[in-house]
Amino acid sequence: MLNYKWKAGRSTQGRIVLWTRQSKKIKYKKPFTNYTFRQKNLSIIAGFVFIPKSNKLISLLFLSSGAITYVPTSVGHKLFELTKMEGLGFGQKRPEKSMGRYYPLSFFTKTFFIIARLPKNKKVSLLESRPGKGVQYVRSTGSCAQILKMDSRIGTSLVKLPSGMKKVFSMYSLGSLGSVALPENKKFTNTSAGFYRNHGVKSQVRGVAMNPVDHPHGGRTKAIKYQRTPWGKTTKFK
Repeated sequence: MLNYKWKAGRSTQGRIVLWTRQSKKIKYKKPFTNYTFRQKNLSIIAGFVFIPKSNKLISLLFLSSGAITYVPTSVGHKLFELTKMEGLGFGQKRPEKSMGRYYPLSFFTKTFFIIARLPKNKKVSLLESRPGKGVQYVRSTGSCAQILKMDSRIGTSLVKLPSGMKKVFSMYSLGSLGSVALPENKKFTNTSAGFYRNHGVKSQVRGVAMNPVDHPHGGRTKAIKYQRTPWGKTTKFK
């Protein structure tokens, strides 16, 4: 079964998780990004991983508890820096003070916050709407938002998203200071058909443009037949 999934490049849910990058049969597997990171252990940014398909950058964290995880990257992340999530606990221990005598404080940064700890009218990113939901807003490369108002009585905050829309978030949700990493990506535009091809990304032919022998979605241009998965089951009509 494992060999079959590797050849197909799909997970048990039928989603494509492996993509072919070159003319050779080389497949790239994306690392799992933790969008619900809430561990308050001291951690170190050990490296960065670039995802070429979506032009995103993620950080590799080694926690003091022994855990290893990938988290989304903001402009405040620097290699081999110590970091720690800033929560709402006023009596929590601050290891950076006791470590100042052994480790320069210039190598210590705080990149993960609760929205209540973030400043107003500053660039913020990687927001979640309510606690435990996971980061769903301001995740694209180089994007940023602004916190306009906060109301501690009802625990909400008003955030202006990159699209200009204003949305209410919980003050106890996750957030990050600064914009998402790689803001220079906004300066490059796809102005030619070979833009991504020059970066090693091959174009993919749509299934509906193929014949039935080549793809489950091929053919049937005038017949009333629902699209099917590679295993013959009907899709969710999307």
